[in-house]
Amino acid sequence: MVFLKNKDDGPEKWKEKYLRLLDDQEKTDKQYKANEDLLCKTIVRFALAVKGLNRQLDPHINRIRNLLKGGLQSELLQKELAAFSTALIALEDSQLTSQLDAALLFEFLGKQYPNRQDQLDQVQEQYESHQFSTNQAFYLALLNVIDATKSSDHVEFTLELPGADIKAINYQLIRLLDNAEIPHIFAEDAEKIKGRLHAEQALGPIFDDTVALLLAVKTHLEQEQQEMATFLSKLTEQLTELGVKATGVNVANENSLKKRNLLDRAVSEQITELREQSESATQLEPLKQIVNSRLTVITQQIQAHNLQEQQERDKAQREMQALSDRLADMEHESSELRSKLDLAQYRATRDSLTNLPNRLAFEDRLLHEMARCKRQKTPMSMMVWDVDLFKNINDTYGHKSGDKALAAIANLLSRHCREIDFVARFGGEEFVMLLPETDASSALIVAEKLRKAVQNSSFNAKGDKVKITLSCGISQYIEGDTNETLFNRADAGLYTAKQTGRNRCVVV
Repeated sequence: MVFLKNKDDGPEKWKEKYLRLLDDQEKTDKQYKANEDLLCKTIVRFALAVKGLNRQLDPHINRIRNLLKGGLQSELLQKELAAFSTALIALEDSQLTSQLDAALLFEFLGKQYPNRQDQLDQVQEQYESHQFSTNQAFYLALLNVIDATKSSDHVEFTLELPGADIKAINYQLIRLLDNAEIPHIFAEDAEKIKGRLHAEQALGPIFDDTVALLLAVKTHLEQEQQEMATFLSKLTEQLTELGVKATGVNVANENSLKKRNLLDRAVSEQITELREQSESATQLEPLKQIVNSRLTVITQQIQAHNLQEQQERDKAQREMQALSDRLADMEHESSELRSKLDLAQYRATRDSLTNLPNRLAFEDRLLHEMARCKRQKTPMSMMVWDVDLFKNINDTYGHKSGDKALAAIANLLSRHCREIDFVARFGGEEFVMLLPETDASSALIVAEKLRKAVQNSSFNAKGDKVKITLSCGISQYIEGDTNETLFNRADAGLYTAKQTGRNRCVVV
């Protein structure tokens, strides 16, 4: 037994190596866990970035995000990704197959372009037989027929309707353009058409250009929608790929744990047999052979395990590096998409002429403020402003001067309201204001100050100082009000102010 004690250096060395192996494995497990957390966090942030792009896909994205908050659960995640893919495919199919009743459109175009009835009938037949893959292709086919009419027949499109009120039609077209959500790239063209409508030029060419503009806007929106569908499809593929690779990392961890347990059992068995044979040994040489044999077997087992562990670590490291690279790419794409979405959201809710919030932004803010009134039981007032005799400015000094007047008014209204107030261009020469925590009597005081500030100001137009005045209608939120009832009362006040001499404020 004394010789055995002197030979304990060999087992001490492999025990030390074994303990180092355990430490290395623990560090690797921690790294796997950190990478898994990073993966989950990245996908959750990416899901937040694309939230709101499509209402039908939002529930699937929300469920994926909620699943990932609890870590990678391969089975549930795979099921949800499959459901997401199915929903995306169904959405694309519904967009491609949806057809609108276009009979009225073709009837109208047939009356305006009788010389192109055959071509229009052909397009209608193609449309009704679903030969157009997208609405964009359908609109382009119609534009080709209309453009061919202009170039070959030299027929100017006119709308000569007996007894028609051209001014009223022009006004309705202006309202249509004001209320339409025009993308930023078409804003300048829309302003030019509105200028021609204000100038009351011949209706036919303006109507034709208005239709062409709206079709171009529709084409642009269709392209953006198609790009978004393509992006979501690519996102689905990337999420699926990341889910599979993350599952592979979990499987590798489980396999590594199983092999370590097998090594523990094998080493324990060798040590147990060595101890039993050592206790029963009676001669030194046979005992030395037994010890050397057992230590050789243990050393070989540890070396084989180390080699296999190293190979698996190298493989896992390569896979984790590939995952990290892919996550970095997705983070970059997510950042770019977020920036584009922020810019698009800003442009979609701003008026290009005055840089004030537009009607869409006003309606969103009104919903928010009315909800707060109901919740906190605090007052809120709305003002509806309109420029007095604005048409005279356009007729006398031109539409550029009219635009300059609107920009000046927007600046005055913005500078003379509180930070919590909200001012927007509602459309044309109309502006709206929301005054939280303000009753009607206080709002009237504010409105009078604003009215006088505008009255005392002027702007230069072709060397002349042009005075501007505003009329205003005011209403206070009362329990049971809706967006429409609150606005209609303020609008009624504005009408009264106009009818009783202009340049005044009326509370209704």
